[in-house]
Amino acid sequence: MPLLAVSEPAPVYRGTAHDALFGLCLDGQQGVAVGGAGLVLETADGGLSWTEMPAFANTALLDVSCGSGPNLIVSQGGAIFRANDGSYQAVDSGTDARLLAVDSNSSGLAYAVGAFGTILRSDDGGLTWEPVPMDWEAILNDFVEPHLYDVQVDEAGVVTLVGEFELVVRSPDGGATWETAHKGEASLFGLSLTADGSGFAVGQEGKIIRTSDGGVTWSEVESPTGGILLNVWSSAQGEVLISGIRNMLHSSDGGSTWNLIEGGDLNTGWYQGLVVVDDDSASSTTALLAGHQGSIIKLEMN
Repeated sequence: MPLLAVSEPAPVYRGTAHDALFGLCLDGQQGVAVGGAGLVLETADGGLSWTEMPAFANTALLDVSCGSGPNLIVSQGGAIFRANDGSYQAVDSGTDARLLAVDSNSSGLAYAVGAFGTILRSDDGGLTWEPVPMDWEAILNDFVEPHLYDVQVDEAGVVTLVGEFELVVRSPDGGATWETAHKGEASLFGLSLTADGSGFAVGQEGKIIRTSDGGVTWSEVESPTGGILLNVWSSAQGEVLISGIRNMLHSSDGGSTWNLIEGGDLNTGWYQGLVVVDDDSASSTTALLAGHQGSIIKLEMN
């Protein structure tokens, strides 16, 4: 498998051996990373430097959303924290289930998902939340409630969820109706959909699936690895970057071929948080990754 021509992964921030970062978001020059034991890092220079913020929770913070509304953070114990005047305030989620992902759009529509089929919806930018019922027995033909690992809410109000049993469940109308777009065997941990309708989901055993119609239909992509893939970013131009446990993959042709990125601790550690810096004037693509030991690294992809 050819190696991608990238710079050596450059460490940007390093925590302790016991730290972990699970979620990462960037909005222009402002960004947030969240992790275990209430760890929160912030950047004001596009991810070049990070500062640890005073803790406002002692539980694991598992994902963060920023950019289209107030920053939202979800946690191990079901707590949701909402940014307000430079600080984070807890809002009533109505659940103590582990919340694994959160996303919102500029209209104030937000979704949080997590353990045992938990789906929460907010119509006011995360101030208030209500549970979203789902007939999992009908969807899976079994008496199980699948863990849901990622969610994306686009500006048109299309909501897409991924999780156990290779589930992709989507709503084209903000949650009024739902449809099952895909099922299988592996768990899906990461999701990326672009405005042109292309996208990917990744997960266990090197699973990679692809869509070209906004998530309505999906097809399996031949994967170069059997490892665990945790997150994915993709562009309308066919660039795809996938992070995981001892795996980092890149494609420049929409997943037809894959390159292995090596260097630093990419072959020994794990990275779950993944963002790509939005800079059309740059000659290369800059990715930031957050993961084990509270690490944030930077990759320059030419």
